Amino acid sequence: MTAEKIFERIHIAINTIIRTGQSCKGLFPSILDPQTGEMLLTKPPKIPGQRDGDRAHLGSNLIHDEPLLQTMYALGEPQYAEAADRYLCHFSLNCTDTLTGLFPWGEHSFWHVIEERVGCSRNSQGGNAIHDHLRQVPLWLWEKLNSFNPGCVQNFADGLDYHWTEGPGYEYIRHANIDILSRLVRGDRSCDFPRHSGFYIFDLTFAYVQHQRSEIFDQICLMTDYWWERRDGLGLLLIESRSPQKAERFFGNNAPTQTLSLGASLLESADLMEPLEAELASKMRDYAKEYITAFLSAPHQLAERKFVSLCQQETQKVVELMSIWGSVYGVGTACGIAVLCINIWRLTQNQELLNWAQSVGQSYLDEQLPVDQIVVEEAKIPAADPGLVLGLFSDLYDVTGESNWLEAGLDLAADVCDVYFQGLLPLGASGISWYESQLGSAFLIHGLARLAFLAQGNCPLAPNYTAR
Repeated sequence: MTAEKIFERIHIAINTIIRTGQSCKGLFPSILDPQTGEMLLTKPPKIPGQRDGDRAHLGSNLIHDEPLLQTMYALGEPQYAEAADRYLCHFSLNCTDTLTGLFPWGEHSFWHVIEERVGCSRNSQGGNAIHDHLRQVPLWLWEKLNSFNPGCVQNFADGLDYHWTEGPGYEYIRHANIDILSRLVRGDRSCDFPRHSGFYIFDLTFAYVQHQRSEIFDQICLMTDYWWERRDGLGLLLIESRSPQKAERFFGNNAPTQTLSLGASLLESADLMEPLEAELASKMRDYAKEYITAFLSAPHQLAERKFVSLCQQETQKVVELMSIWGSVYGVGTACGIAVLCINIWRLTQNQELLNWAQSVGQSYLDEQLPVDQIVVEEAKIPAADPGLVLGLFSDLYDVTGESNWLEAGLDLAADVCDVYFQGLLPLGASGISWYESQLGSAFLIHGLARLAFLAQGNCPLAPNYTAR
């Protein structure tokens, strides 16, 4: 498939989304009719592996849209940059004034574009909206929000304090109230996933760089050290620090991917922190190095294409492997971690990480998008899956110069356009009839655009490393 054909699809989709957003003060509604671009007022059924409590019906979710906005800025069309600025300016000035300062975005909350209020995915009538980061907020997005409303960035950093739970000592949770000024009470499980601490460290570090407030610095130090004493002999981290034995998927199980995610966030935070606090930046890098080594020491079997998602802490016995296609809630595909490996390779030049990513890439050469199964069985593969594979092929081509990765990407792009682009907008998943941001449509558009740029020999669109 040619780059020109790919860009044609992308431009049609972006123009449609911008047009729909005009009636929502520039924000992009999450669930749309791909034939017309109109917002669907009736929520379609969730697909297997999707939770209704994660969706943004009648709303807009900036975390979902971030890869799309990144693409819009890179395409070089003034009207796209203006539309992206309009979105982010409106969000920063009108959607962030919550009681805690935490934003309505991420996994369980959004901005309700019809009623112009914080939306709660877990309660359509509003209810107690919950903040959960979902993915790391990239530097460029924090810079944009800070340029439009610096106060919202500082308020958000202060609001992260609500992720600490009530009880003795310090224990955080990935959830926090948005419009209630109280911390959550600890339950049977801690839900202090390691990757989330990395998200918070990066958020706090950006805020600290803008204004060197001591309370923000103290939060960074506390969160940086939180997991360090909880690592095992290999340096791996549990999926959460405290689980009841009846929670079989969590109890006593290490999460190599979450360990790696925290390491990546620490490296990126260290780069921001270095000019102001060199000692803390050095500690962040030291911790990150051990977490990365721990990930590589997990019982992956690269030759057999077995990539470990969970393993027992005591025995290192494999509990769960990453899938290749068909991501579902709680179990991601290998391509997302492979992309993160390239991100860290760019920062460290650790060849083992690049080898790991190439091994995953080979898996996708061997096991291509199952188009026949999709057509016959209407298999529901979220748009994020091929989007991240396109991102992986693009990055592998970018860093190795090996043409087979570019060729594989263009072949996949042809299949993607046949399966997902059956109207003005891409489908949120194969075998369904609507666009949905929660299913990763923005990653699909970003992955296609980056591949097409590389095919033309000049790529102004940076990789997206937020899915970690």
